[in-house]
Amino acid sequence: MAQDPLFYYFGDDEAFFRTLQGEFKRHTKLAAKFERHYSPREEDIQSLFLLIAANKPQCVFIDFSKETQEYLHLARLIARTEFEVKPVTVGLVDYLSPREILNESISTGINLTHIKSAEVYDVVYDAAVLISPDAIPEHGFATADLAETWEAGAVAKIGYVHAEGLHLETNFNLAKGDRLRLDHFWTKDKIIPSKEVFVTDTSAKNLFYHFKGSAELEFVVIDEYIPPEGMEEVDINDRKVERDEYIRRHKKKMGAWVEDNLSRSQEKNTKFLIIDPEFRFLMKQKRTDRYPYIIRCEPFLKDIADDLSRLCPQLIAVSLQPTEVKDAKIDFDFLEKLVAVVKRDHVESSPYLVVFNTAIPTKELRQQLGYEHMMATDGELEAEVLVKMAELLDKKLSQIKKHTSHKPVVTIKKTNPASHSLILFNVNVLKMSETDIIFTSEKELTPGTNLYFSKPAPFYVNVQPAKAQEKKPEYKGLIHCIGESDKKELRRYVNSIFFRDHDAQVTAQADEFKKLNENKLKEKLEAIRIAQEKALAAEEAKKAAEEEVKRKDAEKAAEAAELAGQDPKKPA
Repeated sequence: MAQDPLFYYFGDDEAFFRTLQGEFKRHTKLAAKFERHYSPREEDIQSLFLLIAANKPQCVFIDFSKETQEYLHLARLIARTEFEVKPVTVGLVDYLSPREILNESISTGINLTHIKSAEVYDVVYDAAVLISPDAIPEHGFATADLAETWEAGAVAKIGYVHAEGLHLETNFNLAKGDRLRLDHFWTKDKIIPSKEVFVTDTSAKNLFYHFKGSAELEFVVIDEYIPPEGMEEVDINDRKVERDEYIRRHKKKMGAWVEDNLSRSQEKNTKFLIIDPEFRFLMKQKRTDRYPYIIRCEPFLKDIADDLSRLCPQLIAVSLQPTEVKDAKIDFDFLEKLVAVVKRDHVESSPYLVVFNTAIPTKELRQQLGYEHMMATDGELEAEVLVKMAELLDKKLSQIKKHTSHKPVVTIKKTNPASHSLILFNVNVLKMSETDIIFTSEKELTPGTNLYFSKPAPFYVNVQPAKAQEKKPEYKGLIHCIGESDKKELRRYVNSIFFRDHDAQVTAQADEFKKLNENKLKEKLEAIRIAQEKALAAEEAKKAAEEEVKRKDAEKAAEAAELAGQDPKKPA
């Protein structure tokens, strides 16, 4: 018999927690067991991760309304960590939360983010669709057909920036040589006017965030000038010279921004990987992101070569599982494979290995594995020991970097709004309700990707494959991260689609009636004009006839006077 799913709610909103339970019972077939956990203390919040690792819930709701940064950190831990089956994660914010928190919630790698309100249906529907689509019936909201091209934004995080461009991480498929539009801080601030950038390089190595790849981008700075047809060559050249001057000025502005912000740049030189199924480093410890080096904790590695390439650690700690543990993943066989990959793929960096919970002495282990940069201990993994080793290694790497020349770059802190960016591209929207949309895209999209839309109201969608697949793949987007007022605007938009044909017909009839009336009016005006012209002509003809009669009478009188011998000019 299958075990009832386990749902966690991390937060202190008891009323919302009760409502959430009731709505799941009301709308779904999921007989879920709900548990609420909350603490305002930093080390306790991070330790909540251990509940997830141990009990493997199907869904985790994380309320960011209080202790926001601590619970965002918890969300990042879940997104970055390898699980046999990763739980569905739903972020929750209240209606007073600033837009930056919504964006940061999405950037943690969380599946969905909802704004808490009296309407809880979408929270339940979206989570149920991702957990078990058959457990909830179709939403039943009006779904309108449309065929429109909308601009979407794929989420990306900027790691660092320099005068010529920037480095970002994303799940959006990019290739060297691509030209794309990027919505980013320096465009909004008018330092770099153009949103267009060139992709100069891509990589799946040495990543910081949960994304699958990174890219180096070069600013276009100013949009290219396309001269109109027939423009004189001299004018075209003048425009090119003008554009080059604008580019020079704005590059200078960007360089000045980089120089002004170098002192705030806090790059972490050392990356520290801890492989421990028990996650001891997270037990009642301060947040891992508060250390001056990057710390990643994993229970296992799904693919040793790919995972080490993605993380590129300089220090690796391995806690071997006891031999009596059934189906142990982190054993001596794993250690041999790990060292083999390090020796093959990471010769240049030669990461230092620390092996815990082994009876083999350091010297013997080095000989067996043929790798000198390692030490072994029979003790359990201890956070304090690892922190001291990381400090020593970090100092060494910092000294090496001081003597390495490179162009000035500013590392952007993950909580800085400037780290958030969107890769802009077009999608064709086919259907839409107030809860989801169906669309196609020229770009292949990874399921689970979050996209941002600004019309007809600002919202994100979590991308899933649609049920019906035609020649071009269709995607279903679960709408989330939308407030009550924007939700009303979305409803109005969907309803307006149903009346478009009717309204268009009424408008067409009104236009036809108006046109008919205008034609009739023109006919009447033309008839009046013709009648007026005829009357004027008749009047002029009458006057001409009268003048002709007078003229003839005058001629006759002159003739009679002449015959009588009288001067016609003198009276008789």
